[in-house]
Parts: sequence; C-alpha cells; structure tokens
Amino acid sequence: MRIKSFTGSNMSEAMNKVRSELGDEAIILATQELPSGESQITAAIEQADPEPPKILPDKNGWALDWDSDWKKEATSPAIQETKKNRIIKKKVSDKVEPSPNHPIKVTPRVETLVQAMAYHGIPTLLAERICRSALSVETEDITMALAASFDRHFNFSPKFSRKNIPLMLIGPPGVGKTMTLAKMAASATLEGRKVHVITTDKSRAGAVEQLKAFTDILKLKLWVTDSADGLADILSKSELKDGSHILIDTGGINCYDNSEIEGLAAQIVASRAETVVVLPAGTDAAEMSDTAEKFAAIGAKRIIVTRLDTTRRYGGIFTAADNANLSFSYASVSASVATGLHVINPVNLARLVLRDPAQQGISNEFDKAKK
Repeated sequence: MRIKSFTGSNMSEAMNKVRSELGDEAIILATQELPSGESQITAAIEQADPEPPKILPDKNGWALDWDSDWKKEATSPAIQETKKNRIIKKKVSDKVEPSPNHPIKVTPRVETLVQAMAYHGIPTLLAERICRSALSVETEDITMALAASFDRHFNFSPKFSRKNIPLMLIGPPGVGKTMTLAKMAASATLEGRKVHVITTDKSRAGAVEQLKAFTDILKLKLWVTDSADGLADILSKSELKDGSHILIDTGGINCYDNSEIEGLAAQIVASRAETVVVLPAGTDAAEMSDTAEKFAAIGAKRIIVTRLDTTRRYGGIFTAADNANLSFSYASVSASVATGLHVINPVNLARLVLRDPAQQGISNEFDKAKK
C-alpha cells in the first residue's frame, strides 16, 4: 500500500490532486483542515511500496544501546546472567566509541519515536524494526512515516465475512466478544445488509439473554446451541442459506486448557467459519502475544482490538499481531453498540501511538479514517 498526503486550498482541489496522482482507485484514509486554512487528504492505493533506502551502519555507535534507558533492569538471576553475557560480549567486541569531533546527534524524530515505543511497552526488537523503517521514509511528517512503517511490518484486512461464509469470534473470557458481535450485527442491519446471529455461549450466566436483548431490538432471530454438532445442524438449515452474513458468538475459553481448545476447534471445523480473535488492549505484551499465538494455532487470521478507550498503552496489540501473524481489522473504542466498530489502518494506528496520552477522545483518531 502506498500512502501519501495531498494539500489544496480547499477539499475539492486536494481531491483533484489525489485523483491525478493515484487515480480513481485511491482509498481516502483521512481528511483534515490545516491551521493555515488549507485542506489535506491522506490517501492510499493498493500497490507495492518501493523498497526504502537502507539505513547505513551507525558509525558513531550511539544506536548500539539505544534501548538501555527504556526500562530498569530486572533483578531476577536470569536477567542478571543475560546482562553479564552482554557485558562480556561488549568487552571482546570492536565497539567504536563516539569521537569528540563527532558528537552524538539524536534528532527530534528519533527521540519522538523511541519515546513512543517505550511508553507503549513495545518490545525492543520489534520497536527497532518499526523505528528504523519509519526513519527511512522520505517525509517530514512523523505520523505518516510511522504509518508507512506500520504498513510495512503489519497486515491490515478490515473487510471480511464473505456471504455464506460464517464469521466466528473467539477469544478469552470477558474480552468483549458478545458486544463486538452485537456491534457488527447492528452495523449490518443499519446498512441494509441481512445477517443471521448464532451463539454457542450457553455456559456463561446471562450470555444468551444479553445477546438476545440486542437481536430483539434489531428484529433478528437468535440461534442457540452449545455443541459442534448443533452448530453444524443450524448452519445446514435452508433459512441460513439466503446469502446473508452469518455471525457466530462463542464462549470465552482458557487457551491453556487443551480440552477447551479442542472443543472450540471442533466448532470451527463444524462451521467451516472464518475465525477472528478478539483481544483487549492494555494487557501485558508477552501474555497477550502468547494468547494470540494459541488462538492463531486453531485458525485465527485477524484480530479485533477492544477497550482502546479504557487504556493508554498499546504495546500488547503490536506484539500479538507480530508474533501470531494476525491482520488488524477493527477496533472497539466505546461501550456503545450504536458507535459500532472502527476500521484500523496504518494512519489512525500511528496517530494513536503518537498522541498525547492525556488527551481525551480516542475515537476521534478513528473517526478521521473512512471505511
């Protein structure tokens, strides 16, 4: 995907520039009015990005320990042993020390990116890949540089749920699967698209009643089962073969319990559904990564991120997407069903990472992106 911003005296002029350079296939990612009174449009086109120029090896050595001040060293024996090994390697290496004639220069762009990576707790190796790609982009707009880096290192696939191919939401307990499914059903209904809703979550107290309250408002029938065979039987009915979208809610499972994983896998096989894992932002990056990998192992290809409005540190979602090879799809930034889900794309994800954490209105970053 190629991403570029176009500025004009008004929105019409900026749009003409978009069409002139990117063509009619361009996707509008964001629009905004600049302080100068001009209009700016950020657009993208689905084509291979040119390889960014390679960053030459650092001659002054300032980047060799670029993460040393991010977090305090842990005091566990394992960490201390790693630290000793690192010191030994440094002693035997031919490390080039900064010359007095070549003082260390950390540009504002580097400082901003590193601080953002550290604040969100993005692991060092992943953060380094992201920052190096962003710094290689030929633009002075740090947000667009970071967006281009995200586009290079992550996949973004918001559109899914092909007709007659069931879409199943899976994940741990309490991550917001039922609310997410309700938002998807509401969005489809408001857009005039027919949808069928199924739930297999009969074990959680009040789960069926919660979802039925939403489907009743939308005047949709709620299909209920608690087994793989029952799910296959429902999906075989002619009533569900009318070309409508089919959404399946599942009970939260312990991904470290083999019997629960096997039960969910049986439902996935019986339904032949596309599976999307729902995970909340703000959890420990390593734990979130482990969880994502467990669900990816049974078929999840995409991730829906919830609770972006109730947390301000998002390192876990990047670690999960990277380690489990999951594509970003949608984000939930409000508990309200009426607000629906927001598409995650490289631009609004970059804005989210670089924004002032004390600033209100997380959803505003996503409202700027058009579906």
